Amino acid sequence: MLPIRTPFHVLFLVLAALISSKVHAQQPATKPLIVSPIVGAVIDADEKVAYGLFPTFSANDFQEARFIQRLTADSSVTLQVQLRDGRTVLRPYSPAELAAVRQTIEDRQQLATHPSAATSASSVTPADSVGRRFRVTLRTGTAFDGKLTAHQPQQLEFLTVDLGTVSVERSNILRLQELTTELVQRPANWMDIGNGNRLFFAPTARNLRRGEGTLQDITLYFVGANYGITDNFSMGAIVSVLPGVPLRYQFLALTPKFSARISENWHAGAGVLYLRIPDFDQDNKASGVGLAYGVATYGSADNNFTVGLGYGFAGGEIGSTPVLQVGGQRRMSRRVSLITENYIIANSNSGLGGLYGAKINWQRTSLGLGAVYFLPFDGSYAFSTYVIPAYIDFTFRFGNSKR
Repeated sequence: MLPIRTPFHVLFLVLAALISSKVHAQQPATKPLIVSPIVGAVIDADEKVAYGLFPTFSANDFQEARFIQRLTADSSVTLQVQLRDGRTVLRPYSPAELAAVRQTIEDRQQLATHPSAATSASSVTPADSVGRRFRVTLRTGTAFDGKLTAHQPQQLEFLTVDLGTVSVERSNILRLQELTTELVQRPANWMDIGNGNRLFFAPTARNLRRGEGTLQDITLYFVGANYGITDNFSMGAIVSVLPGVPLRYQFLALTPKFSARISENWHAGAGVLYLRIPDFDQDNKASGVGLAYGVATYGSADNNFTVGLGYGFAGGEIGSTPVLQVGGQRRMSRRVSLITENYIIANSNSGLGGLYGAKINWQRTSLGLGAVYFLPFDGSYAFSTYVIPAYIDFTFRFGNSKR
């Protein structure tokens, strides 16, 4: 016998159908996304370990993961992680993060099939670093702090407070910084702005990190480059590009520097500023002058104070009047650092001069703006550009920033 349909029943069924279709319409369709055919649609626990994926999830808790893509205009991607305790974690993934995961899988597969390719990755950190604490920044943008507990040819293992033991593929590491007091206290959104190897122009006792370099333009007409050959030795050069002047009449400066870390806060170094000055009266003739110096720096890459002492030389002779360097840098915000560098020529006929101003920082570049002043000891006159920058430099950092 068929059930009796009253008007109320019919209305109820119509409303239920409308609501069901509305809810269904609000849920966008999705499809599984295969990040790499090497791992397929589902990444299991063994693949996570083998390819060094998803370091924010402990290997002990992880069960499987998959990427899901919405069939909408933005084609957004979500990582769905299934944990062993039954929980499901969803995390949006940007195109850059997805590309980094794909590259990580391909790199690890390459290392597996060509073990000799692991040589370049094996120098991330020395074996005697086991037991030290590091801040690890991955190519996906994820960062965590942990103590290095194991040192393998392709992997590093860290013990963290929140994540437990985390194994990371060396090829996934973008930056590895040993934790200092200042690094721990630095706000999370402050990026690395270099290793504090110089103020404006003056050197500090800190050096470029091995494999890290800079390209620099100073007041438009001088260009330079500097490269960290090791963590303790760097080599640099500056050339003038004066318009209309032949190459043989351009200036050339060489700036080798050696430095060593004495403690967490102290560095000591020595170097030479050698300047080739063309002789405009005789073709193809040039004379060399320079400054040999020693320098000590207290502080970090962001905040430091430097003192140095140098002697000039020319024509095989060393000057008798020392030049004292005093300067410092203070990082005021994520992008702005205040800098001063001062030179004292230590005799009664000379004086004090230098630069003061600010450096504006980005991830790989910086813009230095320095005003110039000079104050003679005899009090005859004083000169300053006040807040007008007379020294302008634009610097680009490149290469390896790992520590």
